[in-house]
Amino acid sequence: MTDTSHTCATTSPAADPAADAGDASMVTDGRLTHPHSVAIPPAVAAAIDGVRMWQGKDLVVAPCFGGLSNENWKVTDDTGTYFIKVPGVGAGSVNRSQGDQGTTRASDLGIGAKVYEFDPGTGVEVTEFLDEYETCTTTSLRTPEQCRQAIGLYRTLHGSAPFDTTNTLFDQIDEHVEQIRKLGIRMPDWCEELVDDYQDVKARFMASGLDLVPCHNDPMPGNFMTKDGHMKIIDFEYCGNNEASCELGVFLSEMFIDEEDMLPLIEEYAGRVTPQFLARVQASRVIGDVKWGMWGIITSVVRDVRFDYWKYGIWKLMRAYTYRAHLDWHTVKETISRK
Repeated sequence: MTDTSHTCATTSPAADPAADAGDASMVTDGRLTHPHSVAIPPAVAAAIDGVRMWQGKDLVVAPCFGGLSNENWKVTDDTGTYFIKVPGVGAGSVNRSQGDQGTTRASDLGIGAKVYEFDPGTGVEVTEFLDEYETCTTTSLRTPEQCRQAIGLYRTLHGSAPFDTTNTLFDQIDEHVEQIRKLGIRMPDWCEELVDDYQDVKARFMASGLDLVPCHNDPMPGNFMTKDGHMKIIDFEYCGNNEASCELGVFLSEMFIDEEDMLPLIEEYAGRVTPQFLARVQASRVIGDVKWGMWGIITSVVRDVRFDYWKYGIWKLMRAYTYRAHLDWHTVKETISRK
C-alpha cells in the first residue's frame, strides 16, 4: 500500500529558493537547498536532476513523510511548489504509466492533483503540491461528512470512461498468490485456508459477471486530502478497471465502518441497497483484507525497511478471518451470484 502524504519536513514557501540559503537550518548542495538535518538520497537527487521543468533552476527541497513505497519530496522553484514521487526499491512491479493515467483522470475530473510531468521510463512523477490540504486519517474518514465525500469521489471516478488497464481485486490477489509461491513464503495454516476460500468467492463473482468501472484501488487514509470541506484523492499506482463493490468494500473495511453504518453509505453510492450488492460488498471486505494481508507479507520479504510489514500483513489476514466469522458466510457467498 502506497501513499503520497504531503506532510513535509519544512513548509517554507520560498518563492526565491536562494532566500533560504543563509538559513542555519538549511544547507545548499549544488543547486539544491534542503534542511541541514536531511540527506538527499542519490536516487532522489538523480530524479530531481532529470525533471525537464527544473533544468538550470535552483530548488528548495524537503522530504514528505508517510510514504511506504516511494520517496516523496516537496520541491519549490521560482514559479511555485510541487510534489515529486520517486519509486522506491522493491516497488518495481507497480505499473507507473497506469498510475499516471489515474492521476491525470482525477485531475481532469477535479478530484485530484494536477500533473506537470511524468517519465514512463523511471516512473518519476511531478504533480501539484496540495498546499494547505490536510491528510485524512481513519478517524476523520469515519465521520459522516468525510465518509460521504469519499463515497462521492468514488461515484465521480467510477462514472468516468474506462481505464486502458483492468486491475481487479481478483487479479491482484492471484498475483500475490503466485508471488508467495515463487518466494517460498510459508504462511500460517489459517491464512492458507483464507486463500483457499477466496477461490470460491472469486468463482461466484465470475459466475455472475463483474461490474467493471475505473477504480482507485488503494483506500489508505493518507490518499485522501481535504481543505475547506473539499476532498481530493491522490496516489493512483494501483488503479485500473475493477468490480465496483470491491472498491467500496475495501474502503469500508479500511475505515472500520460497521455493518449498520455502512448501509446508508451503500445507499449513497448505489441509490439503494440490494441483497446482492450488499453481499458483494461484504465479501469484498473479506477478500480485500486477504489481498492487503498477502501484500504486507510479500513486502516484508522483498523490502528492507524498518516498518513491520509482516505484522501488518498478519493483522490484515486476521481481520479478514474475524469479520468472515461474524457474517452468515454461506448465505453471503450464495447471494453474490444471485440475480
